[in-house]
Amino acid sequence: MRGLTDHLLDQMRKVYMDSFQDHAGVRHLVNDVIDDGTDFEHLLTFLADTPSVQYQDFAVRLREVFFTVLRTALNDVRQKLGNKHSELYAVLLDMHQVKESGEILSGFITLNYDSFLEHAIKEIHRSHVNYGVEVRGGHNEGRPIPVLKLHGSFGWRHEWPIQVTADAEAAFWIPPGIRKDKGDYPFTMIWGAARELLDCDILRIIGCNLGPNDWDLVSLLFTTMHGRESAPPYDVEVIGKPRSAYRIARDFPYLNAKSLLQVPYVGRELIAEVLGGAPADFSALGEADQKRAFEDANAKIANPFEHWLRLKGELMLSKLPTITTDSNIFKDFVEEAV
Repeated sequence: MRGLTDHLLDQMRKVYMDSFQDHAGVRHLVNDVIDDGTDFEHLLTFLADTPSVQYQDFAVRLREVFFTVLRTALNDVRQKLGNKHSELYAVLLDMHQVKESGEILSGFITLNYDSFLEHAIKEIHRSHVNYGVEVRGGHNEGRPIPVLKLHGSFGWRHEWPIQVTADAEAAFWIPPGIRKDKGDYPFTMIWGAARELLDCDILRIIGCNLGPNDWDLVSLLFTTMHGRESAPPYDVEVIGKPRSAYRIARDFPYLNAKSLLQVPYVGRELIAEVLGGAPADFSALGEADQKRAFEDANAKIANPFEHWLRLKGELMLSKLPTITTDSNIFKDFVEEAV
């Protein structure tokens, strides 16, 4: 959301000028209350809760603004990168095809509306997506990979049965807001499937700035982590910049989130990389070195997802007899980076 703020504010002011500039209350909001620090999800929720039809209409128009801005940003990525827009997802999927990796991919839970992950699954790996509900159309061959889209998708047509579509205007999605209305089909089933998927050993959070607006998701994580009787709590690894993991650990201490510096094996290698010494556990460092490792990692890691994949691959390359797969996407990625 932070990356979209300027575009959202620009389009919001355009909506105001086109349709609401004669409304004193909306004028006050736009000119005196809303700024680049405003939480857009809070704003949409508060406006929708007002009894005034005008404010509710403004909220509807702002949801349309969000849809347009995000869709445009996603299209820009596709045009800029072409088929490479899903490349890192394809590498991740192939990493789990290494026979002696010691890991089995249970599936994905995502808040994203885009179809980048599905592109990697269907078009690159020739598998098919199990959405947790019936979604018709598209590629349906190969092994099924669970992708549970908790807030819906721009790639679904809003009809029943749900259809895969390239027409984002017909999207089936839950708009941003503090309260996500997930009480109806298909979201009840998707959230139920997510609970079952979280019967796991490790949950990796990739590119998700888990925060207070995601309260329902945080509740799901807490109850599946600490409320199951069949196994101890799973580990939470934040594949992001260490400062993101630090904030998640501070805001939700009961999740015991680990940063890239604390992830087993990978963290030791990252510490050696940023401090220029031997691999070491973050917990074994003195306070000054912990601070320096934290600051250097935040400054030096441009793409945490790519960086983690590279470190993971280098470790596997050094410890396993082979990291070959049918496609060798992961192997090529690792050897190119070494």
